Amino acid sequence: MMKRQIIGVISTRTADTEQCELLRGIIPAAWRQNTDVVVISNIYNPEYDDEQLAAENDIYRLIESPDLCGLILVTEAFINPTHRRQISQLMNNRGDIPQIAVGSYFEGFELEHCIPINTADADDIADLTEHLVTVHGFNEIDLLTGFENYSVSHLRIDGYRRTLEKYGIPFDENRVMFGDFWMPSGEKLAKAYISGERPMPQAVICANDYMAYGILDEFSRRGIAIPDALTVVGYEFVRERHMHTPVLTTFQRNREELGRIVAEMLLYRIKTGEFGGFVPPRGKVICGSSCSCGIRLADLDAELSAARDKAFYEFLHLYNQLEQRLTEAHSMRDFCGKFVGSEYLLRNIGGAELCLYRNWHHGETDDSTMTCYTLYSRELNGQSRHISRLELSAFTERSERPAVYYCSPLFFSDRPLGFIVTRYDTPATYDHIFRSWMKSVSNALEILRMKNDIRYLMECCNISEYQDTLTGLLNRKGFSHELHILLGKEKAGQPVFCLLLRTAIDRDSLSLKNKQSEIAVHQEISSALQNITAPHVCARLEQNVYAVAGLYTDEKALALLRERVTALVLNNEKYIGIFGMDSFCTASVCTGYNSSTELLSIAEKELAVQSERAREMYQRPHYRQLIAARSRLYSSSEEPLTVEALCRQYLISAGHFRKIYKETFDIAYHQDIIRRRMMKMIWLLISTDLDLSAIAERCGYDDYGYCLRLFRQFTGYTPNKYRKL
Repeated sequence: MMKRQIIGVISTRTADTEQCELLRGIIPAAWRQNTDVVVISNIYNPEYDDEQLAAENDIYRLIESPDLCGLILVTEAFINPTHRRQISQLMNNRGDIPQIAVGSYFEGFELEHCIPINTADADDIADLTEHLVTVHGFNEIDLLTGFENYSVSHLRIDGYRRTLEKYGIPFDENRVMFGDFWMPSGEKLAKAYISGERPMPQAVICANDYMAYGILDEFSRRGIAIPDALTVVGYEFVRERHMHTPVLTTFQRNREELGRIVAEMLLYRIKTGEFGGFVPPRGKVICGSSCSCGIRLADLDAELSAARDKAFYEFLHLYNQLEQRLTEAHSMRDFCGKFVGSEYLLRNIGGAELCLYRNWHHGETDDSTMTCYTLYSRELNGQSRHISRLELSAFTERSERPAVYYCSPLFFSDRPLGFIVTRYDTPATYDHIFRSWMKSVSNALEILRMKNDIRYLMECCNISEYQDTLTGLLNRKGFSHELHILLGKEKAGQPVFCLLLRTAIDRDSLSLKNKQSEIAVHQEISSALQNITAPHVCARLEQNVYAVAGLYTDEKALALLRERVTALVLNNEKYIGIFGMDSFCTASVCTGYNSSTELLSIAEKELAVQSERAREMYQRPHYRQLIAARSRLYSSSEEPLTVEALCRQYLISAGHFRKIYKETFDIAYHQDIIRRRMMKMIWLLISTDLDLSAIAERCGYDDYGYCLRLFRQFTGYTPNKYRKL
């Protein structure tokens, strides 16, 4: 099969009316000369600069493709100055191929190799003005044109002036106003007419339809009839007349004919080295009810038919299940398979390929090679191939006949993922609903990427079948395995103990706030827990549940273990600072050992009871103030506040504070200060090699002997003996 040539059309938001009309002329003209058309376009095209624009506008690097033999740039579609400069640089780098810039010129384009081609704005406005003068007999006509600094705005003034002078009507600058090509300009002018601030003319010409809609809508809100009070005409025919009353009279530029001429000129230049002559095609007045001509029913029927089609496809996209199906995918082949059966969502679609950059699912993508997956083909769906990023002929050579290919950016947030290439075998172009389809695809790809990351992390966590990778402790399965080895068959039926520690009670595990600090705290607790519980079996059963188990000797030894675990948590200032004093509890059980499942079941029931008791504390009067005071006592290394200082802070009496503190925590405040110091002393004894005098000083005691006596009263052991236990 002979290789066909390819011309590129560079545009934005290709579904917009003006771009669609151009393409309806370009595409058939190219096909008649056995040429493929590749349309390179973004899909959003905002006016403002944004970091995410870079990801969307990455698509325009396809201009660099050596497969392109000519370029058509739709200049007036680009409304962002930064974007215009980007496109200018890319176009200027392609001086090796002929280029045509079609449409009105705007600031920001500095095109070295393009020849400019457009319909004659001045001629169009002259024809529209002549309609008002000759058909309606008006001589008092205002003009609302566009931005004052746009050359196109002044071209439209020139056409208006030319017709007035042709028929001997004086040109009055006061009848010319500058707007912004959007509805507020029309609304502002309408209010000026209605209020009498500006004399009401016989007719007003608006330099685009949207400004005219602003006038129609404001007059309609005020209950003033058009065209009885004022004739209003627009320009550009954007196909939204059915949404405003009365139906607007407007002017249709002959963009389809312009597209045909541009394509033929470009192909003639490729063949002969010459562009040939150019005569701007003339447009026509499309009559409506905003002048006395009235609307042609055939015109209205065509517009309403297009609106019904649009509404129908919006309905299909609203109720289809494609996005949900795509999010269920677990692989790229599975992902591509989900598209089968949803072809109806893209009107006139002939085929599509999903083209992803290499390593698109990692932080740094590599765009030197792309993986392309076939979509909307029952035989080939999901089939992949590798091509270079600029190899546009890889798409066109699959078809025996010329077609049009739309290259649309695929991105998520500020990350370019690749692009979608859709093929159409008719001159029809995709519509705005395509944006919803693209959004579904990019969102689902991001979910697939996240699934892959999560699965990878989970696999990493299960490198050891029995180990929790975050903490280094055993997991639930490892706990059962090690406990079985420790006890052995000959010790079956002997008493065993199980101590459970629950941290972060009622903490939202899905919250990302302080997540990094929480992970660090759990790692610290896990490491310390492993050290103080050896040679027992120690595990992390769940995110916030730890277990210690072993042979039961006596209650005193189990109580000592509970005390040490409590001291571990209380002396982790980071933990208390994040979660608070009331965020943990312990539960311990002793039973004859039959299985780890039975042992854990008994222990977890007891832990649930203790957790519920901790939650019930939240309902007590003044609990928030009391727990804040207690958390401060245990998390701060500073001297504890006196009762009097706390009472001044909480505005309650000292006697009442002492009473409710003891009722709530089952310990007096001054005794809790001692307990805090003793818990710190326990922790320092078992976790450091400091001598006793240094430990006493760190716990706030200058009198070493007094400290030793208190410790013995609290634990029943001397510090030296406690350290050796």
